[in-house]
Amino acid sequence: MPSRFGPIFGTAVGIADILMNRNKGAAGNDSRFSINKFKAKLNDSNINGLWQPNRYVVEIHPGAKTPAYVRNSVQDMKFLCNSASLPGVQIITSDHRRQNMGTFDRRPFGAMVTDIPLTFFIDQRGMVLSMFRAWTNAIVNYQYDETGEHGADARGKQLFEIGYRDEYLCEIDIYCLDQKQENIIQYHLYEAFPMQVADVNTAWSETDSFGLLPVQFTFRTYDIRQYGVGAPAISQAESATTLAVPKATVGTRKPITAATGMSGRPITLPT
Repeated sequence: MPSRFGPIFGTAVGIADILMNRNKGAAGNDSRFSINKFKAKLNDSNINGLWQPNRYVVEIHPGAKTPAYVRNSVQDMKFLCNSASLPGVQIITSDHRRQNMGTFDRRPFGAMVTDIPLTFFIDQRGMVLSMFRAWTNAIVNYQYDETGEHGADARGKQLFEIGYRDEYLCEIDIYCLDQKQENIIQYHLYEAFPMQVADVNTAWSETDSFGLLPVQFTFRTYDIRQYGVGAPAISQAESATTLAVPKATVGTRKPITAATGMSGRPITLPT
């Protein structure tokens, strides 16, 4: 009885022959696929190696009308942010049939950004928990013990009354860093606010872990800026007509080149 693995093995050998260019020309560094070429391409000036996702910094810039406790406490968030996600975008499409017949194709009519989760370590003073409590309460007043069913809080808000947008909006910067702790990419999020503060799990057995608070942020749009880190060196002859590329540090607000995202407008950072 013929073996079932014969065709599978033959296909695998054929794929290996294509990738390694066996018996089809030059070998070694001259082959179509070469480990040395791959390593050289990753280390050239256009790529400058692969980015490690554990090198990042998150900065939150609340508005002037956000609660004072939020503005005074948010500076510590960059040190307590345990994890973050870089935002994405989804192009919204509708099905379209040409001349009302045939197959459908998709036509874009809008764009929607994806909400991002940020996870924060919980400090032993409870500052992180209190800050997001005050922040979300500025969005919707759900503090019952102070207002009661028909009372108002110190700001004059009724129970479950919605706040104005300038009372809770913020802007968020997410910096991707290289091995020298210099900026590579900056994501700037406009009109962001915490949409969901998740539950915190507690257990007697969690003796070797730290408390984490997951927070889901939503925002309107974002821009991307690329820094000149890792750019090729400028020769002495070129420096007479070309400005040298300075290296950025963590939190730098002046990138070398700007590539706007969805909004197509320059980034205006809060003071």
